[in-house]
Amino acid sequence: MLEAARHPKIHLITNAELKEVTGFIGNFKVTVTKKPRYVLSTGPKACTGCGSCRDVCPVSYPNWFNQGFSPRKAIDIAFAQAVPTIYDINIDKCIKCYNCVDVCEVGSIDFSQEPEDITLDIGIIIVATGWDIYTSDQYGYGEYTNVINQLELERLLAPNGPTGGHVIRPSDHKTPKKVVMIQCVGSRDCAHNEHCSAVCCLVAIKNAKLLKSEYPDIDVTICYIDIRAPGKDYEEYYRRAREFGISFIKGKVARVEEDPMTKNLYCYVEDITGNRHITLEADMVVLSSAAIPTVGTEKVAEILKLERGSDGYFRGFHARLDPISTKVPGIFIAGFAHGPKAIEYAVSQAKGAASSANLLLQSGKYVIELIRAVVDLDRCSRCGECIEVCPYNALSFNEHGELVVSEVACRGCGTCAATCRSNSITLRYYRDEQFESYIDALLET
Repeated sequence: MLEAARHPKIHLITNAELKEVTGFIGNFKVTVTKKPRYVLSTGPKACTGCGSCRDVCPVSYPNWFNQGFSPRKAIDIAFAQAVPTIYDINIDKCIKCYNCVDVCEVGSIDFSQEPEDITLDIGIIIVATGWDIYTSDQYGYGEYTNVINQLELERLLAPNGPTGGHVIRPSDHKTPKKVVMIQCVGSRDCAHNEHCSAVCCLVAIKNAKLLKSEYPDIDVTICYIDIRAPGKDYEEYYRRAREFGISFIKGKVARVEEDPMTKNLYCYVEDITGNRHITLEADMVVLSSAAIPTVGTEKVAEILKLERGSDGYFRGFHARLDPISTKVPGIFIAGFAHGPKAIEYAVSQAKGAASSANLLLQSGKYVIELIRAVVDLDRCSRCGECIEVCPYNALSFNEHGELVVSEVACRGCGTCAATCRSNSITLRYYRDEQFESYIDALLET
């Protein structure tokens, strides 16, 4: 992030939200809404990051970056590596005591800021919206204090985390002696998410090894359906985890119950390998919850006119041959926006999207075949059925009520021509008269 912020040809617009996109490849008009920070980031009164405002702020609430394990103030920096490194005010938590205004020596605090719309001329768009973690009350998450997910465990393990890398039980802040990890929570499940999240197995193994490295006497058990570790050296990494003393039980966990006195947890497991039902007592349970599309994915898909798959992620132009491109020319997808994948695959796809964008921008032109839909306005009944079936959103009515075709968006698939009841749509170079001539010539013999 820091390198990107310092690059002379990269312009970061942070704390912003996509509002509208019009135009086509090479000529997109993108409108983003920049949300107010209520702290000046440029000019002579720009925030210096001294922290005086945070010290006098009386409001504290759970820090979202540390998964709620530590507090943060209503005015604070999101996290240590945030770009830009300036403070911002959570206006929903702020009580407007104005202590920050009084203590700021450079006058950076400005409560009069309003959302600002910025319009940009863009040639190529790359969508990389990431992912969210699936949450539900499954296995007592949100009800039992000592049931956490892998993201929360990672913040506890992090040296710059809320506990300095020392794992504690949320209920009593003691070091856990027995930890059970439950895989495929909310994923590979027809009742929740059918897709595999791809990264959960290796994340669990990595965190389990970190736990064993920090606390050699800790008992870590991973309950799994299948361990999916494809990729270079990953199977070896999994085998080394077994040799490291981590226990693996192939079987699903039916339920988790809590002892209200000790806050210990009891996991009822169906051990498939041993063909038995066992009960595991744990000080802490860690859920490997499903990775799901971000909250704004549906809205972004609507604005950009992109398709989404059954898993909710953006759909590439072709699942195998062209997963980076989309049905809209000039818009590419990368990383978890396309679907769950390990880091190396996300990096590869990001490089592929950047390369595809660069090739188009370097050439300065976009060449297309003119096999496109053509409308006979005299025969068109304006029923609009072609607009509904067009998979590329290439058809629309203009201000005069006439059906028009976007030759850039159209891919010449012929769906509209096949649907049109009045036979008013044909494909250029593939008109009915041509095929009739071919048929007549064949029948002459």
